Amino acid sequence: MMEKILTVVVPTYNAEKYLRDNLESFVIPEVLQDIEILIINDGSTDQSLIIAEEYAKRYPESYRVITKENGGHGSGINCGIEHAQGTYFKVVDADDWVEKDAFISLVKTLKMKNADIVHSGFLWAYDCGETDKTKFQTKAEITTPFREVEYQKVYRFDDIADRLYMKMHNMTIRTEILRANQIWIDEHCYYVDTEYITYPIPFVETICFIDEFVYYYRLGREGQSVGLDKMQKNERNYDKVINSLLKFYKKLGREITCSDEKKNYIAGIIARVIAGKIKIMLSFPASRQKKKELVQFERKIRCEYPEIYSRNKNKALSLLRMSGYLLYYPASKMVRQMY
Repeated sequence: MMEKILTVVVPTYNAEKYLRDNLESFVIPEVLQDIEILIINDGSTDQSLIIAEEYAKRYPESYRVITKENGGHGSGINCGIEHAQGTYFKVVDADDWVEKDAFISLVKTLKMKNADIVHSGFLWAYDCGETDKTKFQTKAEITTPFREVEYQKVYRFDDIADRLYMKMHNMTIRTEILRANQIWIDEHCYYVDTEYITYPIPFVETICFIDEFVYYYRLGREGQSVGLDKMQKNERNYDKVINSLLKFYKKLGREITCSDEKKNYIAGIIARVIAGKIKIMLSFPASRQKKKELVQFERKIRCEYPEIYSRNKNKALSLLRMSGYLLYYPASKMVRQMY
């Protein structure tokens, strides 16, 4: 296989309904020779492996399949980091896809710029059940990375860290940063995207932005882990990720060299995860016991991680805190009515 500028890792588990759309979106003659699509078959029991092998057979210079025992999304990313051959690394989930022209622009930028991260846009795509994805309604969660951003400029990460908001779907990162620093994501666990975008940050020096929406993130499919009912069911997974992030945060400046700018950026990421945890706690039927658990959790964060506590930007959580948690019952009712 010739040298590749980019490895796209596709963690795949029982995704036969969507996988062909995903893999077909990378069949772009202008860049196909420059990329590697690494399909991590995570113990699928449906036709996912057959579909993956079909593409590997059709495009042997660009598609590879690795089959492993089921280990969850993080396990797929870990396997991808181990086996990636591209200079850069991007995760595209099996039910999502990329936009052709925007992806071409991303690959061109990876070739031209020498940034540790290239940040591109993503769109939510609401699955309406149509086979024609152009009929899906789309929406940008983040329209621009920050005010007055200069696209194609290579920034020092520290210079813009306090203005940046980045999710997994935005990030294409230098593979060597992941591998050399032994980045490892929790396995057998949901909600590990945040780990993936957090753990490499201390080692990132530069970042570049492109004005393109590369990634389509499918919403509304069956079995998705982002609905509040699923988050309630998988609350222990969410707690596991929070504990891993907090453990990592404690190492910053001690075991892991990290600038103040990057540490503050990471504190902001974890603060958003904490706000999500509070939302889950509020979504259960209100009770004195549930309120006590919420207040105890908040007290722990405030006392042990004051920098993270103070980085909260969630207005609803700010109001709850300002009320001394007197708004717990109406807040719980409001969250449950929303869902």
